[in-house]
Amino acid sequence: MFTISRRISVLAGHLSRRRLWITASSTDPSLSAATTQCINTIRTPLSRTSTSNTCFVLVSQTYSAADIENISDTVTRQLDCRVCGTVVDHIISSSGSNVAGVSMLFHSPEPNESSVPFYVGDEHGRQRLREVAVGRWHNHVTDRFKQHTQWTHGPISATRASSHIQLPQELTSIADPSSVSLILFASDKETRQVLDILDSQFPRAAKLGIVGSQTPFLNGRDYTLLGPNIHTNGVVGVAFSTHTCVPRVAHTGLEAVSNVLRIERCKGNVVLELEQGDAAHLLIAALRKQRGTERVDSRLFARVTSAQGESRVFQVTGGNPAKGGIALDTLRDLSPGQNIQFMMQSASEHSAITTSHNPRVCFGVSSDHGFTCPEVTTQMFGGATEGGFSYGMPQPHETQTDCGSVFTGSTECAVPGSSVTLDLD
Repeated sequence: MFTISRRISVLAGHLSRRRLWITASSTDPSLSAATTQCINTIRTPLSRTSTSNTCFVLVSQTYSAADIENISDTVTRQLDCRVCGTVVDHIISSSGSNVAGVSMLFHSPEPNESSVPFYVGDEHGRQRLREVAVGRWHNHVTDRFKQHTQWTHGPISATRASSHIQLPQELTSIADPSSVSLILFASDKETRQVLDILDSQFPRAAKLGIVGSQTPFLNGRDYTLLGPNIHTNGVVGVAFSTHTCVPRVAHTGLEAVSNVLRIERCKGNVVLELEQGDAAHLLIAALRKQRGTERVDSRLFARVTSAQGESRVFQVTGGNPAKGGIALDTLRDLSPGQNIQFMMQSASEHSAITTSHNPRVCFGVSSDHGFTCPEVTTQMFGGATEGGFSYGMPQPHETQTDCGSVFTGSTECAVPGSSVTLDLD
């Protein structure tokens, strides 16, 4: 006879020095038990109650649909707070590894601080650009949004589409947008236009978001975004008035398969010509040199670097050897003079782990060989999904000019193994 015992593990439950942020995680296989453990961990050090208290919840899709549907109400009722969050592939433990479970980030503001939950969806004028635009240009014949979107003359990337999106009242009613220092959110994959308007309205705020797991086979919803109501698409988040935060991005496990080359000609997100010839043939030549090299993933990536030394990494989504073009997974625009280097995932992924005792958020991109957050802490909150994350740096000025470049505004990232971290104290 075999005896099976249920293993329960509470991963983390810590309070920041100023008693603003509390993290709690659990890997209990029962979502009800895991939620109770996290709630009790948050309650213990909580020194005050406030109508502005919020709780950001990430729950792995290993739990049942019925239990996930109830978690927002349970947390709201027992902690007397506003809730937002999403379903993820895995949460991130205090060791940096990805595990099944629940991760919570509770915020109890000081009297002079605030936290404002919000939701932005299609009803606010958001368009679904990624369904039709990645690696392509819109035109007047095939653009399914042609009746609602205006274009300049000639082929142009989806970045430059006129946006009719409007922020919800919760955000427009913030008296001093410069007081918002952090916007934390969960979303579907259509974040571009929301990021643009958040950058415009709240330039001094850091932005950090995770793309939720797709859940059609779990509960029939495209995505499961948690809040007072459960949304199947859009963006749910919280705008915090707190201290300044700066996200840090890491792309681990990538290995260069080409030299660094200057972009001579491009349109939108498509590289047409490099300093040594057309992009497609140069990439093919570089890949031929890699024959026989062990690879865990055949996908291609590109690191794009500006003249100022800033860099972004994107997946290569397509190429046309006949025309020489290569498309990158971005809705922003490339520019001549930028440098590009093609990359692939290496056979082994080794990243140096750095530790801290500060409350820390980490969002990551799942990969076939797992995900490890390179910066861990005993006060960890986070999760990983195949959809990836978005991030934006706080800007020093009230307004910022957005020319549609890959180096202006917030950035979307779905490169496997990548992560973004942010210290909260």
